[in-house]
Amino acid sequence: MKNTFKLSLAAVLVSSAMAANAGISIADSETGNFSIGGDVEFDFNFQDLEGEDSNNFNQTGRILLEFAGERYTESGHVFQVNVQPLMQSNGEVALDDAWFAFGKQDGWNLRMGRFEAFDMFPVGQDTFLEYSGDTSNELVSDAAPYVYQMKEARGRGSDGQIMYSQSFDNLYIELASMIGDRSDLFSGGEYHGATISADTKDSVLLRPVVGYQAGNFGIAASLETNLVKDAVVTTDGVDISDRMGYGVTANYTTADWNLIANFAYMDAVDENNMTVGVNALYKGFGLGYIHANNDYERKEIASSADGKAKVDTVYASYEFADVLQVEDFSIYLGAYYTTIDDQTDIKAFEEESDKGVRVRFKYFF
Repeated sequence: MKNTFKLSLAAVLVSSAMAANAGISIADSETGNFSIGGDVEFDFNFQDLEGEDSNNFNQTGRILLEFAGERYTESGHVFQVNVQPLMQSNGEVALDDAWFAFGKQDGWNLRMGRFEAFDMFPVGQDTFLEYSGDTSNELVSDAAPYVYQMKEARGRGSDGQIMYSQSFDNLYIELASMIGDRSDLFSGGEYHGATISADTKDSVLLRPVVGYQAGNFGIAASLETNLVKDAVVTTDGVDISDRMGYGVTANYTTADWNLIANFAYMDAVDENNMTVGVNALYKGFGLGYIHANNDYERKEIASSADGKAKVDTVYASYEFADVLQVEDFSIYLGAYYTTIDDQTDIKAFEEESDKGVRVRFKYFF
């Protein structure tokens, strides 16, 4: 999405219909439109990974194509479809979004398929930030402390989802859900050293969001939880799918500044995860800080750690916009530095500091 981080929360709250890339309009009339667009994104990366005692230099990237269509009816309703295939530089083909929606123009909207719901932990111009997991999958790992960001029920998971949204002037409401197997949330097939059972149930995750915009200031609050008991259990029968997350994000935007503050908290089996983050964008320069505090307590799983583990991350970026006087072609410089402070009794994680720099080439078409 072009310059998402420069938009006020009001623009985000009312953009519950189509993706932002306008693309090339193939058909456009009073009854609907169809467009083809996308973006090109290639990165040159260098990382100093202290835990792995290695330096990595590589190039990553992908080309995204977007096919988007809308149809309007005389009764004031709208039907929408959006598909975003990805061609990655490693030779793999993937899929970002694939969804169908219908509703009332400038009113309610019901969306189903594969997509991302409201971002409850926006990190601004995040040219280079590294976390475990991919969208809603493989976020929880025994290999590292958790940087919880209200993404477990946000979308693009392994199975389907459905979402209702509606705007009332400055008020926005959203009720998103994910259904199906959520064992993919846990990476490596273990949780606190306990093996996850292959006998799982389909989960039903709910993620309501309420947002409000007042002038340049906006705020949104949300929670996410699983409604199905014993959906994912360990081989000893511990229900690790019993998880409840809460989050708040606030945004203040002017002509030159975009300031964001985030808070997220997860109550899970044998651990609580709290993450706070702030970031600022000023005329193409972005700066951010994220602090994650994980509090572990040995209650239900004998191999769990006891104590705290903290993660501190700072990141920065700069955008050279309209390079070669070409609109929508930008070059980004990004860097991050992160540290882990393991205060658990069994020293569950390596105390390490990782850092990286990136040059990103991005073009929207």
